Amino acid sequence: MSEEPRFSLQALVTRAILLRMAVAIALHVTVAPELFAPDQQTYHSVAASLASYWEGLTIVFPPRLTQQSGPVGYFYLVAGIYAVFGPFALLPKLLNSVVGGLNVGLIHDIALRTTDSPGVAARAARYAAYFPSLVLWSALNIRDVWIIGLVLLICREALLLQERMSYAALLRLAAAILLVTKFRDYIFLAVTAPMLVSFVIRKRQHLIRNLVVGMLLASVVIYLDQRLGSQRHLRTLDFEELQYLRRWNTVGAASSFGQDVDISTPSKALAFLPIGLAYFLLAPFPWSISGVRQALAMPEMLFFYSLLPAIFHGARWLVRERLTQGLLLLLLAAGLTFGYALGEGNAGTAYRHRAQVLGFYLILGAAGVELRQRARGRAADAALAASRPSVGMA
Repeated sequence: MSEEPRFSLQALVTRAILLRMAVAIALHVTVAPELFAPDQQTYHSVAASLASYWEGLTIVFPPRLTQQSGPVGYFYLVAGIYAVFGPFALLPKLLNSVVGGLNVGLIHDIALRTTDSPGVAARAARYAAYFPSLVLWSALNIRDVWIIGLVLLICREALLLQERMSYAALLRLAAAILLVTKFRDYIFLAVTAPMLVSFVIRKRQHLIRNLVVGMLLASVVIYLDQRLGSQRHLRTLDFEELQYLRRWNTVGAASSFGQDVDISTPSKALAFLPIGLAYFLLAPFPWSISGVRQALAMPEMLFFYSLLPAIFHGARWLVRERLTQGLLLLLLAAGLTFGYALGEGNAGTAYRHRAQVLGFYLILGAAGVELRQRARGRAADAALAASRPSVGMA
């Protein structure tokens, strides 16, 4: 793989943060919050009410936070900002911009640990720094950038622990697992099960150590799983529950698909999986553009389509050449992809949720592009050598 001697990760992360901040400010002053993410208004209003409650300005605790309708971590995060600085919606957007830029560094680190190629790591980081949807979700007052960061952090800390025992990494990993349940609980098993599997398989010469660390992590997983007892679909692979959630996701959405699909049994879910994968990975389709948001997504989608062969090539190379190092990345990408492919019933939501696994795909795509360029370089060298006259010939 190629080297990147002049690459500066710090400079790239700084540019990524500044780009996201610029986009956040521009969107804040020019477009309505509902254009790209209607839930921005919900996060702002509920967090402002919570901050007012903490300050004693109101005696009513926000009802939204007592309805047990999902994780509330992001509400408390935004409320904390509002309690200190006031209810200015731009502030959490700027903080999210910083988190989005830092995620670029995590992607670089994961790529380097997985492929051992500075060239792949630099290319993946550049993709992530400027990928339009990753920039957009980092510039809005929504929780997505934090979920992306936590998934990446879980992967990075697990990779570090697999290389060497570190109590600091173990604590960071446990904290990331806990926090991901506070932001989006239904991806809990999709990010923890691959981690536990990879601990057992990677580096068999350290099998006992990895088993001990894996047992510690399993204890954390089991504890959190019990704490989430009301979320039945987290503790069991309940296809009927998944069917209910998927059908709920199709209600009232203009971009919904497969409203009558039945995935209540493993065989039915497997039959629907190719269709679900097509929507999760490829939507919005060029022929289905019906609004401004979908039209704005087209340049990114066309680039992503062009990257698919490289993603496949990079994944195949990891399986053949670096399976132990790349297993966690592959399992995380597969788990999140298949889970969302089955559970999503809205093409717009699928496009937004794809960002949670996009960093892994960009790493695979970067590896595939680097492999292709290396192969072209070898072919060019061979052609040059063949064109030179042999020594001793007149």
